[in-house]
Amino acid sequence: MIKLSKRLEVVASYINDNVKLVDIGCDHGLLDIYLAKNRKNITIIASDINENALNNAIFNIKKYKLENIINYRISNGLDNILKEEIDTIVISGMGAHTIVGILYKNMKKLEYVKDIIIQSNNNIDFLRYKVTKLGYYIKDEKLVKDADIIYTVICFTKGRKYYSKKKLYFGPVLLNNKDDLFKEKYTNELEKLKILYKLIPKDHYHHRFKTYMKIRMYKSINL
Repeated sequence: MIKLSKRLEVVASYINDNVKLVDIGCDHGLLDIYLAKNRKNITIIASDINENALNNAIFNIKKYKLENIINYRISNGLDNILKEEIDTIVISGMGAHTIVGILYKNMKKLEYVKDIIIQSNNNIDFLRYKVTKLGYYIKDEKLVKDADIIYTVICFTKGRKYYSKKKLYFGPVLLNNKDDLFKEKYTNELEKLKILYKLIPKDHYHHRFKTYMKIRMYKSINL
């Protein structure tokens, strides 16, 4: 039985039956194996730029005899993926700038892609902004605590919606729900911003002003 981390469990929850999935940066392929065994009529491409990582995934895929469901290939993002092969993309465990670079480099390959599920490690507001500019809206998003780290998982779906700066920063769905993890995450970040503000030299006006305005934005959401 494949046991996923809490982070990957949330990622998996956004993936339906009857999809053509590419998992970019598949690592050991555990997510793909789980989906192959728990989703109906799914086809999967497990891809990675790193040959050693892909070999680990291939070993596991063969171990579970899932070669008929899970294809695998070396690929830098979507470079070696055909647009006809995919309607769902998963990218997890990468930085936001790397993820955005992957999607923008091969925008034409998103023609048939309905859902993009992303778990990024940083710059989530930048990620939301850039992916929505590609013609996707935030269908859902969740925070998940895994090994004492709070991760953000976002499901983007094809379509357009307008988001304010505040919604792009905190997440429109997360901001609406404001669950305990949301309060924990952003209360901690606010305290760090307050400490940072005190440490910035008074003659660094621009840095102080930007930090002050960010603190005001955090306070405005009534944590």
